[in-house]
Amino acid sequence: MHAAHPPTTRQLLVPIVVLIVGWCVVVGADPAFARHVSCGDTITADTTLDSDLVDCPNNGLLIGADNVTLDLNGHTVTGNGKPVKRCRRRELCDVGLLNDGHDGVTVRHGSVRDFAVGVFVGKARHNRVLRVSSSRNFFFGFVIAETARSVVRDSSGSGNAAPEGDGIGLFGSRHIRILDSSFRRNGLGMHVDDSTDNVIKRNRFSRNGPGIIMEEGDRNQVRRNRCARNDVCVLVAPGSRNVIAWNRSSRDRNGFALEKGRGNVLARNVVVRARGDGIYLGLREPPIGGVNNLVRRNLVRGSGDAGFQVNPKDRHSLLQGNIASGAADDGFNVASLSATLTNNRAMRNTDRGIQAAFGVIDGGGNKAHGNGNPVQCTNIFCS
Repeated sequence: MHAAHPPTTRQLLVPIVVLIVGWCVVVGADPAFARHVSCGDTITADTTLDSDLVDCPNNGLLIGADNVTLDLNGHTVTGNGKPVKRCRRRELCDVGLLNDGHDGVTVRHGSVRDFAVGVFVGKARHNRVLRVSSSRNFFFGFVIAETARSVVRDSSGSGNAAPEGDGIGLFGSRHIRILDSSFRRNGLGMHVDDSTDNVIKRNRFSRNGPGIIMEEGDRNQVRRNRCARNDVCVLVAPGSRNVIAWNRSSRDRNGFALEKGRGNVLARNVVVRARGDGIYLGLREPPIGGVNNLVRRNLVRGSGDAGFQVNPKDRHSLLQGNIASGAADDGFNVASLSATLTNNRAMRNTDRGIQAAFGVIDGGGNKAHGNGNPVQCTNIFCS
């Protein structure tokens, strides 16, 4: 049994503006063209900071034009960490770096902290956020909302630790690349909702609640990321035709989870010393599951519960060429009668190598040896 995950980001997306609005009020500012800028200024031309901006009472800096570059030049933009008493309806308030609707913008090389939201990019295209650290914000390190064909690279979102606080939230966006960045000690490392065709690659997630939660996310690529000591490395609930491949999970509570969705691929991932299940499909409570998911050539070693757990409501998943070793329970515990097991190996697990419910489809080629229970496999043939 697995605990229900936090409320969906779809449920949180609408209240984002409300939360920020309730937090503070927008303050008008004159456009800034020079290197020296002040809290609340609007950037309408290429600008390089010459100093830190400290204790901003509201927004830090606002982007006011397309195709501009804001170079923080190694400086820090900080809020005062206090809610402002008023905020005009439907305004975005207490954001460190705010771009609402401008295309072709680059923000780079600096830090932002102590706002409601560190960096907000909304309703824009072809934006770049490069080498920006966003930490200790009340709700989100980064928000990418209704945005397309943009990149966040070599950045970090850490210590955004309200219960719903995300290192980065991706809402209603497509063709976003999140690359070579780190997300530590957040309520959620990354929350992907209603977002498609994105690439999440070579990032590091540590000591978050979940590392990545994907809800209503389709055709996303999650590749070559590293997770450590999160509640779960990657969780899909729901999402379809996502590819989660070549990632590594170390000492997370659970490694990878496909709770709901269709046609996802979970391939060539490594899970080491998960405190619970290494990989699980579906849930017992509430009873939900996915359809036609493929779990192929993953390695799970030393998990605290089962190596691979397939719950009863999951349907027609194929487990092919996976390895489970050293689990504290079964290597494979398969309770879904429509699951197919082919060419999997289970060795040196505490109980059975493969515990399959009666009716599980035996695709052949499964092997089990050295497991604690002399009945190496149940209801399928193992050599």
